[in-house]
Amino acid sequence: MNQRRTITKEDSRTLWGYLFYAFALAWGTEFIMIAVYHFNLLSGGAALFFHFTILGFGAGLAPAYAAFIVQRKRYGITVKDFCKQILYTTDVGKTIFFIIVFALIQFVACVVQESYLGNPWYLFILYIPLMIFGGGLEEIGWRGVFQPLLEKRFSFIMAALIEGVIWSLWHLPLWFVPNASQGSMNFLAFSLYTVTLGITLAAIYRLTDSIWAGILIHAWGNTVLGGMYTLASLNNFPNTKTLIVYAIQILVILLIMTFQKKYGKVSQPGSNE
Repeated sequence: MNQRRTITKEDSRTLWGYLFYAFALAWGTEFIMIAVYHFNLLSGGAALFFHFTILGFGAGLAPAYAAFIVQRKRYGITVKDFCKQILYTTDVGKTIFFIIVFALIQFVACVVQESYLGNPWYLFILYIPLMIFGGGLEEIGWRGVFQPLLEKRFSFIMAALIEGVIWSLWHLPLWFVPNASQGSMNFLAFSLYTVTLGITLAAIYRLTDSIWAGILIHAWGNTVLGGMYTLASLNNFPNTKTLIVYAIQILVILLIMTFQKKYGKVSQPGSNE
Protein backbone atom coordinates (compact mmCIF):
# COMPACT_ATOMS: atom_id res chain seq x y z
CA MET A 1 0.00 0.00 0.00
CA ASN A 2 1.33 3.45 -0.91
CA GLN A 3 1.96 5.65 2.08
CA ARG A 4 0.60 9.19 1.83
CA ARG A 5 3.37 11.75 1.64
CA THR A 6 3.14 14.73 3.97
CA ILE A 7 5.25 17.81 4.52
CA THR A 8 5.59 19.51 7.90
CA LYS A 9 4.76 23.15 8.45
CA GLU A 10 8.46 23.85 9.05
CA ASP A 11 9.41 22.23 5.76
CA SER A 12 6.65 24.10 3.96
CA ARG A 13 7.84 27.42 5.36
CA THR A 14 11.41 26.59 4.33
CA LEU A 15 10.25 25.66 0.82
CA TRP A 16 8.22 28.82 0.28
CA GLY A 17 10.90 30.92 1.95
CA TYR A 18 13.48 29.52 -0.45
CA LEU A 19 11.29 30.35 -3.46
CA PHE A 20 10.70 33.87 -2.19
CA TYR A 21 14.38 34.67 -1.73
CA ALA A 22 15.50 32.88 -4.92
CA PHE A 23 13.01 34.79 -7.07
CA ALA A 24 13.28 38.12 -5.24
CA LEU A 25 17.08 38.24 -5.40
CA ALA A 26 17.34 37.04 -9.01
CA TRP A 27 14.43 38.99 -10.48
CA GLY A 28 15.36 42.11 -8.51
CA THR A 29 18.89 41.94 -9.89
CA GLU A 30 17.66 41.36 -13.45
CA PHE A 31 15.13 44.19 -13.29
CA ILE A 32 17.96 46.52 -12.26
CA MET A 33 19.90 45.34 -15.32
CA ILE A 34 16.90 45.93 -17.57
CA ALA A 35 16.54 49.47 -16.19
CA VAL A 36 20.26 50.21 -16.67
CA TYR A 37 20.06 49.16 -20.31
CA HIS A 38 16.72 50.88 -20.93
CA PHE A 39 17.89 54.25 -19.61
CA ASN A 40 21.42 53.91 -21.07
CA LEU A 41 23.03 54.46 -17.68
CA LEU A 42 26.21 52.60 -18.69
CA SER A 43 28.00 51.92 -21.95
CA GLY A 44 31.11 50.25 -23.33
CA GLY A 45 33.39 48.33 -21.02
CA ALA A 46 31.59 49.56 -17.90
CA ALA A 47 28.30 48.13 -19.17
CA LEU A 48 29.97 44.80 -20.02
CA PHE A 49 31.63 44.57 -16.60
CA PHE A 50 28.35 45.45 -14.87
CA HIS A 51 26.46 42.89 -16.95
CA PHE A 52 28.58 39.87 -16.06
CA THR A 53 29.29 40.96 -12.49
CA ILE A 54 25.69 41.54 -11.49
CA LEU A 55 24.51 38.45 -13.37
CA GLY A 56 27.13 36.27 -11.72
CA PHE A 57 27.08 37.60 -8.17
CA GLY A 58 23.41 38.61 -8.21
CA ALA A 59 21.03 36.46 -10.22
CA GLY A 60 23.41 33.51 -10.68
CA LEU A 61 24.08 33.11 -6.97
CA ALA A 62 20.52 33.88 -5.85
CA PRO A 63 19.65 30.19 -5.28
CA ALA A 64 22.77 29.78 -3.13
CA TYR A 65 21.95 32.92 -1.13
CA ALA A 66 18.36 31.71 -0.71
CA ALA A 67 19.54 28.27 0.44
CA PHE A 68 21.80 29.80 3.06
CA ILE A 69 19.16 32.27 4.31
CA VAL A 70 16.44 29.66 4.86
CA GLN A 71 18.82 27.20 6.50
CA ARG A 72 20.31 29.94 8.64
CA LYS A 73 16.83 30.91 9.83
CA ARG A 74 15.74 27.34 10.45
CA TYR A 75 18.87 25.56 11.64
CA GLY A 76 21.26 28.38 12.52
CA ILE A 77 23.72 27.04 9.94
CA THR A 78 27.09 28.79 9.72
CA VAL A 79 29.01 29.67 6.56
CA LYS A 80 31.52 26.92 7.42
CA ASP A 81 28.77 24.33 7.82
CA PHE A 82 27.12 25.55 4.63
CA CYS A 83 30.35 25.03 2.68
CA LYS A 84 30.77 21.56 4.21
CA GLN A 85 27.23 20.73 3.12
CA ILE A 86 28.05 21.69 -0.48
CA LEU A 87 31.18 19.50 -0.52
CA TYR A 88 29.59 16.58 1.34
CA THR A 89 29.19 13.14 -0.23
CA THR A 90 28.67 9.69 1.25
CA ASP A 91 30.95 7.87 -1.22
CA VAL A 92 33.51 9.72 -3.33
CA GLY A 93 34.12 6.77 -5.66
CA LYS A 94 30.42 6.30 -6.38
CA THR A 95 29.98 10.03 -6.86
CA ILE A 96 32.80 10.22 -9.42
CA PHE A 97 31.35 7.20 -11.23
CA PHE A 98 27.92 8.81 -11.58
CA ILE A 99 29.44 12.14 -12.58
CA ILE A 100 31.14 10.37 -15.49
CA VAL A 101 27.96 8.48 -16.45
CA PHE A 102 25.75 11.56 -16.32
CA ALA A 103 28.35 13.66 -18.16
CA LEU A 104 28.29 11.10 -20.97
CA ILE A 105 24.49 11.20 -21.06
CA GLN A 106 24.51 15.01 -21.34
CA PHE A 107 27.23 14.88 -23.99
CA VAL A 108 25.43 12.34 -26.16
CA ALA A 109 22.11 14.21 -25.86
CA CYS A 110 23.89 17.34 -27.10
CA VAL A 111 25.95 15.78 -29.88
CA VAL A 112 23.03 14.02 -31.57
CA GLN A 113 21.19 17.34 -31.90
CA GLU A 114 23.83 20.03 -32.27
CA SER A 115 26.80 20.91 -34.47
CA TYR A 116 30.36 21.26 -33.20
CA LEU A 117 31.47 24.90 -33.14
CA GLY A 118 35.07 24.03 -33.96
CA ASN A 119 36.56 25.36 -30.72
CA PRO A 120 39.74 23.64 -29.48
CA TRP A 121 38.92 20.77 -27.14
CA TYR A 122 41.18 22.11 -24.39
CA LEU A 123 38.58 24.87 -23.91
CA PHE A 124 36.52 22.30 -22.02
CA ILE A 125 39.02 22.70 -19.20
CA LEU A 126 38.73 26.48 -19.31
CA TYR A 127 34.95 26.65 -19.72
CA ILE A 128 33.96 24.37 -16.86
CA PRO A 129 35.28 26.65 -14.03
CA LEU A 130 33.51 29.59 -15.70
CA MET A 131 30.30 27.60 -16.00
CA ILE A 132 30.46 26.54 -12.36
CA PHE A 133 30.13 30.21 -11.54
CA GLY A 134 27.83 30.86 -14.49
CA GLY A 135 25.12 28.34 -13.62
CA GLY A 136 26.52 25.40 -11.67
CA LEU A 137 26.25 27.06 -8.26
CA GLU A 138 22.47 27.28 -8.73
CA GLU A 139 22.45 23.61 -7.66
CA ILE A 140 23.17 24.63 -4.08
CA GLY A 141 19.58 25.84 -3.86
CA TRP A 142 17.50 24.09 -6.50
CA ARG A 143 18.68 20.54 -5.97
CA GLY A 144 20.30 20.97 -2.55
CA VAL A 145 17.25 22.48 -0.82
CA PHE A 146 14.18 22.84 -3.02
CA GLN A 147 14.03 19.42 -4.71
CA PRO A 148 14.45 17.40 -1.45
CA LEU A 149 11.67 19.44 0.17
CA LEU A 150 9.35 18.80 -2.78
CA GLU A 151 10.10 15.08 -2.54
CA LYS A 152 8.69 15.08 0.98
CA ARG A 153 5.29 15.83 -0.56
CA PHE A 154 5.54 14.39 -4.09
CA SER A 155 7.16 11.43 -5.82
CA PHE A 156 10.64 11.92 -7.23
CA ILE A 157 9.52 12.38 -10.83
CA MET A 158 6.61 14.71 -9.95
CA ALA A 159 8.87 16.81 -7.71
CA ALA A 160 11.49 17.02 -10.47
CA LEU A 161 8.86 18.06 -13.03
CA ILE A 162 7.50 20.77 -10.73
CA GLU A 163 11.01 21.97 -9.93
CA GLY A 164 11.95 22.05 -13.63
CA VAL A 165 8.95 24.21 -14.55
CA ILE A 166 9.57 26.63 -11.67
CA TRP A 167 13.28 26.72 -12.55
CA SER A 168 12.47 27.72 -16.13
CA LEU A 169 10.15 30.51 -14.92
CA TRP A 170 12.90 31.73 -12.59
CA HIS A 171 14.98 32.45 -15.74
CA LEU A 172 12.18 34.41 -17.46
CA PRO A 173 13.46 38.02 -16.96
CA LEU A 174 16.64 37.13 -18.87
CA TRP A 175 14.60 37.26 -22.09
CA PHE A 176 14.29 41.01 -21.48
CA VAL A 177 17.95 41.62 -20.56
CA PRO A 178 19.95 42.81 -23.59
CA ASN A 179 22.96 40.63 -24.48
CA ALA A 180 21.74 37.71 -22.34
CA SER A 181 22.20 34.36 -24.10
CA GLN A 182 18.54 33.49 -23.44
CA GLY A 183 17.38 36.38 -25.63
CA SER A 184 17.67 34.30 -28.81
CA MET A 185 16.13 31.17 -27.31
CA ASN A 186 12.60 29.84 -27.67
CA PHE A 187 11.14 29.88 -24.15
CA LEU A 188 9.20 26.63 -24.61
CA ALA A 189 12.33 24.88 -25.91
CA PHE A 190 14.30 26.26 -22.98
CA SER A 191 11.61 25.11 -20.53
CA LEU A 192 11.65 21.56 -21.92
CA TYR A 193 15.43 21.57 -21.59
CA THR A 194 15.33 22.78 -17.98
CA VAL A 195 12.76 20.13 -17.07
CA THR A 196 14.93 17.41 -18.63
CA LEU A 197 18.11 18.79 -17.08
CA GLY A 198 16.29 19.26 -13.78
CA ILE A 199 15.33 15.57 -13.69
CA THR A 200 18.93 14.66 -14.55
CA LEU A 201 20.37 16.86 -11.80
CA ALA A 202 17.79 15.72 -9.24
CA ALA A 203 18.68 12.12 -10.07
CA ILE A 204 22.41 12.54 -9.56
CA TYR A 205 21.72 14.25 -6.24
CA ARG A 206 19.55 11.31 -5.12
CA LEU A 207 22.14 8.80 -6.32
CA THR A 208 25.14 10.48 -4.70
CA ASP A 209 23.73 12.72 -1.94
CA SER A 210 26.22 15.22 -3.31
CA ILE A 211 25.54 18.84 -4.24
CA TRP A 212 28.94 19.26 -5.88
CA ALA A 213 28.15 16.40 -8.27
CA GLY A 214 25.16 18.39 -9.52
CA ILE A 215 27.27 21.54 -9.74
CA LEU A 216 29.76 19.78 -12.02
CA ILE A 217 27.09 18.20 -14.24
CA HIS A 218 25.28 21.54 -14.57
CA ALA A 219 28.54 23.27 -15.50
CA TRP A 220 29.39 20.45 -17.91
CA GLY A 221 25.98 20.76 -19.60
CA ASN A 222 26.44 24.51 -20.06
CA THR A 223 29.95 23.94 -21.42
CA VAL A 224 28.88 21.36 -23.99
CA LEU A 225 25.67 23.07 -25.07
CA GLY A 226 26.57 26.57 -26.21
CA GLY A 227 30.25 26.49 -25.34
CA MET A 228 31.40 23.68 -27.64
CA TYR A 229 28.24 22.93 -29.63
CA THR A 230 25.44 25.04 -31.11
CA LEU A 231 22.18 25.97 -29.39
CA ALA A 232 19.81 25.08 -32.24
CA SER A 233 17.63 22.87 -30.02
CA LEU A 234 17.01 25.85 -27.71
CA ASN A 235 16.77 28.58 -30.33
CA ASN A 236 13.96 26.90 -32.27
CA PHE A 237 10.57 25.48 -31.40
CA PRO A 238 11.07 21.88 -30.17
CA ASN A 239 11.01 19.37 -33.03
CA THR A 240 10.32 15.64 -32.96
CA LYS A 241 14.01 14.76 -32.71
CA THR A 242 14.49 16.95 -29.63
CA LEU A 243 11.42 15.50 -27.93
CA ILE A 244 12.65 11.96 -28.61
CA VAL A 245 16.14 12.77 -27.28
CA TYR A 246 14.70 14.28 -24.09
CA ALA A 247 12.33 11.32 -23.61
CA ILE A 248 15.19 8.84 -24.03
CA GLN A 249 17.41 10.83 -21.65
CA ILE A 250 14.72 10.83 -18.95
CA LEU A 251 14.05 7.11 -19.49
CA VAL A 252 17.75 6.28 -19.17
CA ILE A 253 18.00 8.36 -16.00
CA LEU A 254 15.00 6.61 -14.45
CA LEU A 255 16.36 3.18 -15.43
CA ILE A 256 19.68 4.03 -13.75
CA MET A 257 17.82 5.06 -10.60
CA THR A 258 15.69 1.91 -10.66
CA PHE A 259 18.76 -0.30 -11.10
CA GLN A 260 20.62 1.48 -8.32
CA LYS A 261 17.62 1.25 -6.00
CA LYS A 262 17.38 -2.50 -6.62
CA TYR A 263 21.07 -3.38 -6.43
CA GLY A 264 22.60 -0.44 -4.57
CA LYS A 265 21.59 2.30 -2.22
CA VAL A 266 19.84 5.55 -3.08
CA SER A 267 19.84 8.32 -0.48
CA GLN A 268 16.56 9.68 0.81
CA PRO A 269 15.64 13.32 0.14
CA GLY A 270 17.11 15.67 2.69
CA SER A 271 19.30 13.00 4.24
CA ASN A 272 22.25 15.36 4.71
CA GLU A 273 20.36 18.14 6.44
